[in-house]
Amino acid sequence: MWHNKYKLLGFIEDIVNEKCNGFSVFCDIFAGTGVVAERFNEKNIKVIANDFLDSNFIPLKAFLGTSKINFEEIEHKINLLNDLEAKDDNYFSENFGNTYFTLENARKIGTIRERIDELSNDENEKAVLIASLLYAVDKVANTVGHYDAFRKKLDTVQPLRLLVPDFEAENNINNEIYKEDANQLIRKINCDVLYIDPPYNSRQYSDAYHLLENLATWEKPIVHGKAKKWIVRTSKAIIACNQRPKLLLI
Repeated sequence: MWHNKYKLLGFIEDIVNEKCNGFSVFCDIFAGTGVVAERFNEKNIKVIANDFLDSNFIPLKAFLGTSKINFEEIEHKINLLNDLEAKDDNYFSENFGNTYFTLENARKIGTIRERIDELSNDENEKAVLIASLLYAVDKVANTVGHYDAFRKKLDTVQPLRLLVPDFEAENNINNEIYKEDANQLIRKINCDVLYIDPPYNSRQYSDAYHLLENLATWEKPIVHGKAKKWIVRTSKAIIACNQRPKLLLI
């Protein structure tokens, strides 16, 4: 089961405001996809967010680290990606079609991920587009919330559709986003509030979210076993979360 931080946001905010009133730097050192950090992301607060997984780091960079972005250009490119036709098999459909996704969605996911690298003008655009794809993929996955296994009955058949990310870029100007071992990063940063929500068991979260990590890095590794997993470079200092910042439907 994914750790749902959304349910705790009000409680966390009340405690922070009561005990740490007047802070200017908030650090979430096991940020996941940034639900808690996003809650405190304001113009007068510097947010430091860290996560070791690429599939979390990229959304963190998109939503909390992007301070200059042309949303009209992003909307145009997302429309282009949504309109792509994907009739041929590719790396993603060959490995994940008719299991974690319908064959049609798997073909389109692979085609879109390949096209993102070609469409992106810079790393900010690339992060935003990949983050949009990760959200869209999660909504059409034939799973029970993680990627340890897929459901035998392929009944998640709605078509893939990317949405335009919705965030306040002007709030991100002073933020810092990291993809480091928390034990090392803590020695290099300074903050007023340090929020620590470490892994609560010894199991690596990357193992349960290998598919999203595969899609984020796009190194096209050989996958193994029925669950189609690959060897993920990781650390004990990681955590994943099923909720992400909001998306705006255009």
